[in-house]
Amino acid sequence: MMKILNKIKLLLGLCTSFVSLFCHSDVLINVSATMISPACNIRSENNSSPLKINFNTLNPEELNTSISTRNFPVYITGCDFSKNLAIILNPKGTNTLLYNGKKILATNIDGLGIKFNEITGGTTRSLEMNQTQRIYPERINSALYRMDLQAQLVNSIPITQLQLGKFTSSVTIAVTYY
Repeated sequence: MMKILNKIKLLLGLCTSFVSLFCHSDVLINVSATMISPACNIRSENNSSPLKINFNTLNPEELNTSISTRNFPVYITGCDFSKNLAIILNPKGTNTLLYNGKKILATNIDGLGIKFNEITGGTTRSLEMNQTQRIYPERINSALYRMDLQAQLVNSIPITQLQLGKFTSSVTIAVTYY
């Protein structure tokens, strides 16, 4: 029985060899890439990771006011600063919320969101989630630039309909070339 199995294996091996001599196929593979300057490095003022923005305890009536606003700087290094820079804000683990026609960061409380602005140089520019948007960081020295951002709690539903309690949300900030 073993001799028969070995002969069948040998016969199949020979058949496979002959078939490969008569059959021929090609697969063309094109490889391409684009070389770019290295990505920018960003950090918080004190190099903390993650950067934490704490709104402490708020009354719902304080939403959309200066009390529900936090300003924070972000430092940028490792970029080609002769090029235009852009920021991309991507929600992490949460979705977006439509507020005044723009996508903002949603929280785990329905109708409560966080609106981001760039406020560098005294000019306020609204930042939308999942969009590449030009930024204007200020030069600190030849290798370091600073961008001032603002986070503001806002509501997209009436305050009386907001659920009270602790809320959380996360966003990833990336700086790239525009």
